[in-house]
Amino acid sequence: MKKIENAEIKNITTYKLKGSIKKLIIAESIDDLKEIIESLKGQKYKIIGNGSNLIISSSYDGTIIKLKGIDGLIVNGNVIKVGASYNLAKLSRECAKRGLSGLEFACGIPGTVGGAIYMNAGAYGKEMKDITESVIALDENGKRVTLTKDELKFGYRNSIFKTKNYICLQVKLKLKKDKKEDILKRINDIMKERREKQPLEYPSAGSVFRNPENDSAGRIIESLNLKGLKVGGAEVSEKHANFIVNKGDATAEDIIEIIDKIKEKVKEKYNIELMCEQEIIKG
Repeated sequence: MKKIENAEIKNITTYKLKGSIKKLIIAESIDDLKEIIESLKGQKYKIIGNGSNLIISSSYDGTIIKLKGIDGLIVNGNVIKVGASYNLAKLSRECAKRGLSGLEFACGIPGTVGGAIYMNAGAYGKEMKDITESVIALDENGKRVTLTKDELKFGYRNSIFKTKNYICLQVKLKLKKDKKEDILKRINDIMKERREKQPLEYPSAGSVFRNPENDSAGRIIESLNLKGLKVGGAEVSEKHANFIVNKGDATAEDIIEIIDKIKEKVKEKYNIELMCEQEIIKG
């Protein structure tokens, strides 16, 4: 394991935010993780993967635990077992090379497998719940438990990991056999669309708000002419209104202020309560 005092937030989040946190511990194995959790009993901590859906503030006074080395991959026919810290986009392409379909939607999601399970990540009409069979996790007492698909309580950008103090270790996915060239074509088409519609040239954390039922958060925000809204180093993307981008030196507080302004204006105009998809870690 590796312990870092006053760790720079830009190194642990895709937003690459300005500022630092008091304590970062990198867990490079499951044994590391169990030892860290035991040492922090009764203290505040947060488990992260690639930091792709997070807004971490310098005000956070707990410990950030980053999973790094829990990334084994076992392929058995159309069933795979994969470690929580394995990169999701990389996994999508690895499956494609093996003629396994079902993870194409994740080819551009810059998170880890564990993070994808935590929030039931999805895109293009597909979600992790569609392919997940079970998860091995650490429970509150540091014991390994196996959670079935039903026990994972998947919902829209939600899972049991948001309500219970479990830590995802390994995920079992069931995919479908298909022609490698067909899978790769679908991946290339998705990536082409992402490049055209999303501000991939700037650091961000993906979609900021959940889509309201039968509507699009991006469409609603754009209708209020909020593209280009700036606070400090943060800005509502000119390319996609449901993205906030870091134009250079944004802080968590800049991002949070924009989020609050958008929610206020949408509530005022449409009486809709936009729900933030990104997780804010502060205080």
